[in-house]
Amino acid sequence: MNRSRRAIFALALVCFASSCRREPSPQRRAIPQIQTAAKLSQHSKLFRRRVETVTEGIHVAIGFGLANSIMIEGESGLIIVDTMGSTQEAGEVLAEFRKISPKPIAAVIYTHNHVDHVLGAEVFAKEDGPEIYAHESTEALVDRLVTELRPIVSMRSMRMFGTFLDEKGLVNAGIGPFLGIGEGSSAGFVRPTRTFSESYSGEAAGVAFELVHAPGETDDQLFVWLPEKRALLCGDNFYWSFPNLYTIRGTPFRSLKSWYQSLDKMRDRHPRFLVPSHTVPVIGEEEIEEVLTDYRDAIQFVHDQSIRAMNMGMTPDEMAERIRLPEHLAAKPYLQPYYGKVSWSVRAMFAGNLGWFDGDPAGLEPLSREERAKLMARLAGGRGRLLERAEEALADGQFQVALELSGDLLRLDPDDERTKRLRIRALVSLGEREENANARHYYLTEALEIRDGFVARQEAKPTAAFLRRLPAGAFFDALAVNLDPEASARIDRKVLIEFPDAGQAFLVHVRRGVAEVREVGLDLVEREEAEIHVVADSAAWKEMLARLRNRAVTIAGFQYKRGNPLAFARFLKLFAPPPAKLAYAPPSN
Repeated sequence: MNRSRRAIFALALVCFASSCRREPSPQRRAIPQIQTAAKLSQHSKLFRRRVETVTEGIHVAIGFGLANSIMIEGESGLIIVDTMGSTQEAGEVLAEFRKISPKPIAAVIYTHNHVDHVLGAEVFAKEDGPEIYAHESTEALVDRLVTELRPIVSMRSMRMFGTFLDEKGLVNAGIGPFLGIGEGSSAGFVRPTRTFSESYSGEAAGVAFELVHAPGETDDQLFVWLPEKRALLCGDNFYWSFPNLYTIRGTPFRSLKSWYQSLDKMRDRHPRFLVPSHTVPVIGEEEIEEVLTDYRDAIQFVHDQSIRAMNMGMTPDEMAERIRLPEHLAAKPYLQPYYGKVSWSVRAMFAGNLGWFDGDPAGLEPLSREERAKLMARLAGGRGRLLERAEEALADGQFQVALELSGDLLRLDPDDERTKRLRIRALVSLGEREENANARHYYLTEALEIRDGFVARQEAKPTAAFLRRLPAGAFFDALAVNLDPEASARIDRKVLIEFPDAGQAFLVHVRRGVAEVREVGLDLVEREEAEIHVVADSAAWKEMLARLRNRAVTIAGFQYKRGNPLAFARFLKLFAPPPAKLAYAPPSN
């Protein structure tokens, strides 16, 4: 074996042992004889797959994925508002839109940064080179979501949206039929070409429009106002469900006050047509006024009563137990808890305003999960008696009790099959009774994960074009947060990575558990005292980190002014993503 082959072989072994491992191929999985809450099943009727004409020149594609895509037809072209969650979904929607109009696409508008609204953009933008409109913060929010937080948000999203459940388990996703992101789908975000801060008035294809910053479900949320038609395209600030004032997949704090104030901005325009980016349109000025007023009142009620309860000294648990919508709001069809929940929202209000500490001094240094589990077993008279208590609770229909006790039991013995079977039954029982799609899917997906021995992970692959448009700095941010603190505890090493094609260079200094990343001017790179100096093509680097290229072969193909491929591969191994775990399982390190 010659020297170059030996180097590549050694790189392959390093790669195989670290972050080049692949997740198992996802598949839809069945839970035998699964039941569904009647109201959630009925809710599926909203998502019948179709293109609905709201009024002349405004068409909305419903049921092709989690989100809607909206086509506005002008004299000389089309405006597309939101672009679906993958290039595959976008292709299906565009084919339907082309049955209505062959006109060129003059503009694309993102209502906000969520992936189900932006990842199909390449399909709509590739032919006609349209302007891409968005709020000025949207681009950075997309970058962060697809780099730093991608692993955990992706995993929790797969649970929340029931991606691994078969059609009997995944009845609907609360605001759409399903999240169509997974194996075989590709992500094609196109970066905005025109952004704004508070508002923007423009024209495309003969259509006058106004974009208004309206923070709510996201801080970058906007709505589109078409004054000539008195049509308002509201993004995710309204849909036919109690809103996700907090989402269990994880999110930055969503300001409830900003949300209901944004709804007031929408009400002030007195629209005749209200077209959300999820669920179905509302038509008629009086009906829209009633719907938006109720919606904003429900949000303000949760906001105000949460603040009131906090000022009374209530803990998040106490708030979740006591705060309920007034009867006249709780009865409204568009405020049913298919997607969001009041109890989740008040907990988010507490955390967003006061932080993690609930005010009880017992929470300042609480027992560890393991210590609590040992205490519960001791109080029950031993682990065996605790298991019997959990099984009794399950038999009595106390499914939440059984679920919580199973968590303690599995902390004591993560491999106990009897406890796993108990937990699965508790999860399925809770899921079957749940009207909230997100909660149902989370319960049922963990049951599958325990039963089938996997962790729910599934992601759309980014297209090469999408990766080229992502800034290199975002990839280094993602590297830094993956640094293994134990493996790097005694390491003090500098590595310089130069991208001549992009006119950029980055110095990564691993310093005893911290990775400091600095961008370095190309005229200064030779002054840096780095042990390894790599010269790489930026596209190859990004595609390697996104697993579109073989890591060992790619690293071997870079140039090295100092160091060598094997040393660089060992350095990158420090940033290998850690293995994911289920919530009840103890950490692996």
